[in-house]
Amino acid sequence: MTTDLEIDRDPTPWMPIGFYATSIVFNVCLIAQLLTVGVAYFNNPAWWNIHVWLVRGYGGLSLVLLGWSFIAPFSRRIRHLATSLPVLLGLQFASIHLKTPLHLEVLHPLIGCALLYVSSSLVHRLSRTLSSSNYENNQS
Repeated sequence: MTTDLEIDRDPTPWMPIGFYATSIVFNVCLIAQLLTVGVAYFNNPAWWNIHVWLVRGYGGLSLVLLGWSFIAPFSRRIRHLATSLPVLLGLQFASIHLKTPLHLEVLHPLIGCALLYVSSSLVHRLSRTLSSSNYENNQS
């Protein structure tokens, strides 16, 4: 007779799943910010306040993801993607606030595209890592 105590169970990987959920929230907020800037530019300038509010609201998640990536068992690729998020956000902030004769503010939308790419790549990489067949191989 086998009891539940005799069954060897793998612990729930709450740290990687929480990291994945947080990266999805970050990515969704980033997409919402992109949509609000489009609405502000093409339709209603009042949406600009929401655009600014969003980055102030979710920007700290990039630092959470950065720290989390180094305490959870992730690959170097995931750590590099997580490290890129606060760097790119910092460049975003600097590019919109710097007023130079070189007009570096034109880099703001390009950095935003890179930020969306990195964030989406992080979510995609995590989904592949956490899939049932790949997660067991990546944990060792």
